[in-house]
Amino acid sequence: MSIFLTDKERALILSGKDPVIAVFMKALGKRVNERVKSGSLLTAKGDLLWYYPAAEYLSDAAMLYALKPEKKLAKWIRGVSLKIAGTPDSDWVGPSFRDHSKPFTGHLETAHICWGISAVLDLAGDALSKAEKEKISNALLQKGILLCERWLQNNSHLANWRGIMASGVLVASAVLNDKERIERHTATIAVLCYAFQPDGSYGESLQYGNYLANALMIAYEALVRKYPEQAAAIQIDSYASGMQWVAQSMLYRKPLGGAWGKEPRARAVNFNDSAAIFRSSGDLLLHVAARYKKDKTASGLARWLFAEYYESCPDQGPHDLATFGMRNDWGFLTLPLLCYSARPISPERAGLPLTAAFSNGNTLVRDRWNGNSVLAIQGGNNDGCYAPGHLQGDLNSFMLSYKKERLLADAGHSCYRNIIHGLESATQTHNTCTFLLEHDKLGLQEDIAKIKLLEQKNVLPRRLIINGQPGEPIERGGRLLTAQRLDDVSLVVSEAAASYGEPIHEFTRCWLQIGPHITLVTDRIRAEYPVKTVWNWMVNNRDNKTEVVASSRLLFVKRKDASLLLHHLGTATGSGPVYAHLHDAYHVEPNRLGEGASGTGLLYRFTGQASGNVFCKHLLIADDSKEISTWKMEPEGNIIHISQKGTGITIEFGDKDRLNMKVITGKNVYVVQESESKIILKNGK
Repeated sequence: MSIFLTDKERALILSGKDPVIAVFMKALGKRVNERVKSGSLLTAKGDLLWYYPAAEYLSDAAMLYALKPEKKLAKWIRGVSLKIAGTPDSDWVGPSFRDHSKPFTGHLETAHICWGISAVLDLAGDALSKAEKEKISNALLQKGILLCERWLQNNSHLANWRGIMASGVLVASAVLNDKERIERHTATIAVLCYAFQPDGSYGESLQYGNYLANALMIAYEALVRKYPEQAAAIQIDSYASGMQWVAQSMLYRKPLGGAWGKEPRARAVNFNDSAAIFRSSGDLLLHVAARYKKDKTASGLARWLFAEYYESCPDQGPHDLATFGMRNDWGFLTLPLLCYSARPISPERAGLPLTAAFSNGNTLVRDRWNGNSVLAIQGGNNDGCYAPGHLQGDLNSFMLSYKKERLLADAGHSCYRNIIHGLESATQTHNTCTFLLEHDKLGLQEDIAKIKLLEQKNVLPRRLIINGQPGEPIERGGRLLTAQRLDDVSLVVSEAAASYGEPIHEFTRCWLQIGPHITLVTDRIRAEYPVKTVWNWMVNNRDNKTEVVASSRLLFVKRKDASLLLHHLGTATGSGPVYAHLHDAYHVEPNRLGEGASGTGLLYRFTGQASGNVFCKHLLIADDSKEISTWKMEPEGNIIHISQKGTGITIEFGDKDRLNMKVITGKNVYVVQESESKIILKNGK
């Protein structure tokens, strides 16, 4: 009896009665047989070292063999598995940039190999002789489990790394029937549930939250199918409850073009280290849909996400970095988990709010579901950061998408060993503020990044596990002060001064979103002594087709059918572009598909005069490119008049230093009122 496929699941899959299962069964066969024809783990088209795709390639082949055993497939599984088992310990450690000092310690690659080899032993054991099985099992223990355990012994911090290492040990131990290790490491992995925020969101990013949740999912499936009493220790609601966050973070599907092809691909809100083409792992979504019974909405959303991002494109690749969470895909557990299909529930049908704030600071504002506008904000963590790794200097930054075009975007991240990684993670390459503490009289544009620039701290202390319990969440330095909505007007306010440190005492940013077109951004900055504030704007130019016209007070951006007018309503001086990088997806090697070149991001800046007290506004108008010229913006003292084709919006500002505003849209009046204790949005007169 295998762990990952029951007789009942096998019969249902092979019956062909479920059309979705039939589609993915066919796709699995196609995927595996292409590799079997090559005769090795890697095909000639591959650009990776073997340990990166080992988990998905081996587990796919093993699942297909368990469903439809065939001689050529058995030969491929046997040859590849024995070759991996025969490689020296140092190869199981991972690539050259991992620590190879003796005694060898396991790394992420080691845990992934454990998953792949475990799937072979569990699902395709019949393809191996007794002696071959013994050799592979011994390698799994000596080169996999023991090396991963050494990492766990040497490290005591709470992070996705720990989850992957513990999952590698636990899955392998379940396959090898090592009950002592299962009992010991179930406790190890149960602690990882506390890496998620209280509402199921994740402090690092979508990509790394998925990576950890996917590892916990594999461990849970190994346990619940063979040792159900142990599985109860893993609280799947810690990540399953985050399906609302995932659903809110998805933007749309659209072709990327170029080497990515013409097939529509997912786009997501990629704060911190996350791929812009993120979609949750297919197996993880189906696991939540099948196993999470506490909340039918969350399980239904998970099933809807699978339907939306996988069912129409079962063959969409590349598949070689799937389990590493860099280019997510469906895997070997999709077929058995489809046997327990929950009913899909779309975000609109689930009644998800159009303005939603999460514990990790992410706040999403939409005009409607399947609408034109998405304003995505990185505010502060009111609960602290439960997983303080892979962060960027992006507090009080935001993205603006209109009509399936990211107009203001986040850089994402490239290969961690690229020299540019420090810059693409820095505050100056996000849509937020930096501060010049020293400057010469010339103030040359090319010198701004070289002189003393105050940015946010984005490398935080580790969250340690002490006596088996995680320490307190880590303070990141920001607070989401409010997120409210009335009708089609949304108010979001976040404060992030502590992330910069001295001399910044306050950096409060207020977003007022009015319908699908208007975004007013108001910044209140107080410093101990005068500094120059720099407003940074990252424009998406990933395909080199963006048109930009810039002046000292205005930025006009056009991307195909969507355009943006960005008005600086202050006295700062505009400059740019600085040629930045905008990435589609991470790759472990440099200069690979997904890594943006210089100029894929266009960075524009407005630099103010030195001051210790700043109150500055920016007005953003997004619309169809053919309509953008019909918008008019007229400032008049403390009033801004915005009009288009006879319809108008008036924004009136109250106290000079407070976020008091009156918004008039036709017959409706809204008031933003700030007191010492709170900021509210209410109906006015």
